[in-house]
Amino acid sequence: MPAHPENVRRSAHARDAAVLRLRRVTQLSVAFMIAVGGAFAALAAGSTHAKKTVVVVRAAARQVSSTAVLVQAPAPPLVGVGGGQTSDSQAAAPTAAPAAPAAAPAYQQPVVVSGGS
Repeated sequence: MPAHPENVRRSAHARDAAVLRLRRVTQLSVAFMIAVGGAFAALAAGSTHAKKTVVVVRAAARQVSSTAVLVQAPAPPLVGVGGGQTSDSQAAAPTAAPAAPAAAPAYQQPVVVSGGS
């Protein structure tokens, strides 16, 4: 027995109305969730600091000038390499001019061992 055309129209209309209601409810729920998420984000952003600091800017009556002062430390005393034996003439004679500082040793990468025991 074929379905009556009036029943088909009625069921199609009910289906379309249900789809439209579902679409509206979905749109409203998405908008509501975005609003709630924004409210929680604003609440969280406002509660990150335990204390609000107030900065008061006053006009400075005096200006402080900062200049860098370079201080050069004296060179360390030179140590002989001769195995600890010094003659009396070398020990008694003071050095007239400081010798040029020795070149710094070249930097070497540290040895890295990875793995287990």
